[in-house]
Amino acid sequence: MYRVLLSGAAGSGKGTIARMLVREFEPLGFNYFAAGDFIRDHIARGTEFGLRAQSFLNKGEHVPDSILNGAILAEMLKAGPRVVLDGYPRNMSQLKMVEEQAPLNLIVELKVPRKVLIDRLSKQLVHPASGRAYNLEVNPPKEEGKDDFTGEPLFKRSTDQLEVARRRLEVYDKTENKVLDYYKKQNKCITLSGESSKAVFESVAEVMRRDLIPAPRTAYA
Repeated sequence: MYRVLLSGAAGSGKGTIARMLVREFEPLGFNYFAAGDFIRDHIARGTEFGLRAQSFLNKGEHVPDSILNGAILAEMLKAGPRVVLDGYPRNMSQLKMVEEQAPLNLIVELKVPRKVLIDRLSKQLVHPASGRAYNLEVNPPKEEGKDDFTGEPLFKRSTDQLEVARRRLEVYDKTENKVLDYYKKQNKCITLSGESSKAVFESVAEVMRRDLIPAPRTAYA
């Protein structure tokens, strides 16, 4: 069992870094779980849950736990005992549920200046079916306006409009910082600058290798 949480405000690069880590550690049985992908899938399918969730996301708010009703936790558990988590748990109520059933081993706090976050969000495009995100400056699609894998059109999320993006950052500061404080007291949290996804990946991968891969035994004569 080994669960890693990437925590950071919208635009901090959680999804990009999480996928890099899963590719690196896939031979050890790691999977990826993003609460946002789960919610967006329901929105795309027009489920009752998705419609209710969308009304909150359009305002830059988190979906209340009273609506989630443990659905996200159940999906997270399906990802298996070795998983990289993108943005879940994000409040103390969710943290309590996770720690009771699937305790976390490593939490990575991504710190990015607010000005950089707003700039990233204003230039972000997404492939709705997969949740793949692109940035027009740092991670543009190979063909303008189209997903690299399917060739389907990319769109700007309604939640990434400037004013809503600012609200999302405010909500993050009020809720997820409490989660980070909890794990810092448990000595499970590391804080890294999120301005370079590659640098974050290398730092987190080093910690994971240390924890997961036993050091070779020294042979004595």
